[in-house]
Order: sequence, then C-alpha cells, then structure tokens
Amino acid sequence: LSARGKVRPFEQGSDGTLLGEGLGMVVLKRLGDAVADGDRIYAVIRGIGQASDGRGQGLLAPSVDGETLAIRRAYQSSGVDPASVSLIEAHGTGIPLGDRTEIAALKNVFGSRSTPQGAVAIGSIKSMISHCIPAAGIAGLIKTALALHHRVLPPTLCESVNAELGIAETPFYVNTSCLPWAHRLDGVRRAGINSF
Repeated sequence: LSARGKVRPFEQGSDGTLLGEGLGMVVLKRLGDAVADGDRIYAVIRGIGQASDGRGQGLLAPSVDGETLAIRRAYQSSGVDPASVSLIEAHGTGIPLGDRTEIAALKNVFGSRSTPQGAVAIGSIKSMISHCIPAAGIAGLIKTALALHHRVLPPTLCESVNAELGIAETPFYVNTSCLPWAHRLDGVRRAGINSF
C-alpha cells in the first residue's frame, strides 16, 4: 500500500496502491440487437484476451510473459491491429513492479516508439478512485466507453512520469489533461483496456 496515500500510476516516486470499494454495471448487448432496438451505443467490445501467469511469484509479482500473452490474445480475438489504437486504459496500480511489467508487456505488443512523441494516450482510472479490487476492471470499461462516446481523451493524475518505466521508448504518453479525441483517417476511435 502507498505510504504517501496516493495512487499514481507511472509517476516518479510512486510507492504503491490504495484499496477502495466500488460497483459498476453496464448493459451488454449484441451490436445487431442494440442497433435494431434503437439503443444508445457507447462502445463496441470487439474481443477479449486472457492468460494465466502460471507458476509465478504471486499476485503482486506479475509476469511480463503472462501479460503480453493476454494482450496479444485480446487483439487476435478482436481482429484489431494494435497500431489502430489511440487510447490505453491501463491496469496501472501505482505499484512500481506492476507498472514496469505492464509497460514492458504493452511494448512487446505495440513495439517501440517510431516518432519523437508518443501517439497513444495511456492512463488509469485508479489514479482518481483507487484500486477497487473487484470493480477495477468495470471502472476502466465504463471510463473508456464514456471517453469513446464523448470523444475525449480523459486525464490521469501523474505529476512526473517515471523515466525508469521506459515509456519514452514506447508509442505511449501519459495523458494528464482532458483532450479532444480526434478520430483516425478511417473515422474510427479505438481503445484497449488492461485489467490484469
């Protein structure tokens, strides 16, 4: 747990997480049914991926290989090219080992940075609501669906990015302010959610 009482994923000096409680609910429907029923559609889930770290060091010592496999499976399941994603809602607990592992796994899938600045926004709702253990994943899903619907890149709380994470070598940048989310040339906005 954070001795300084803050959850700050990807921040220099981040020292752990805070536990909270929460509940989130969404309505999931097949896209065709939602369209036929005239429902307001906030987002479309194209695919999911999962993996087991197997015999690892434990829950608080995640595996780069396990997280990489889960991310790869999600993109294979969805048929989405990671290069078409412009927002990642990270698991981002603020635990140094977890943040390093997640960035390394994402880099394994997304590759190295090819431009002077990152092109994919990354953040974590945990910086604002803490780690609501069983509700953490649904909180990230709701945040991302609302970001897609409102066409904004939502901020995450982070004062100074931890250089040791190597984010500057990836296509990502830690987004710390609310920005308009311009769509790609194909007119599509895509996001990925990590909920390890």
